[in-house]
Amino acid sequence: MNLGRSVVAAAIVAGTMGIGAAQAQQVGDVAAGRKLAGEWCSACHVVDPGATRGGTDLAPPFATLAADPRTTEFRLRAFLMTPHQNMPDFRLSRSETDDLIGYILSLRRP
Repeated sequence: MNLGRSVVAAAIVAGTMGIGAAQAQQVGDVAAGRKLAGEWCSACHVVDPGATRGGTDLAPPFATLAADPRTTEFRLRAFLMTPHQNMPDFRLSRSETDDLIGYILSLRRP
């Protein structure tokens, strides 16, 4: 009987963890992030996953960033909030940062 309860408890915990992980991926307003990317980032990055041209060869496409398993909300936030030599300092607000991160993570393929 205890084994049955343990299996049920493990299933509930696993299901809850899956829900939490899915919710953690939903950062900011994806549509606002897409708009922001088009206005501020598209001069250097390919921001639309369907685009075949645009950006520069020096900046990775957003779809490539999203596909990298090392790309997380935390890493994107740290990167966007730290000035970089080859990237303009746009000084994004917290909300804009959330939106841009949400958009980039939305490009991740299941």
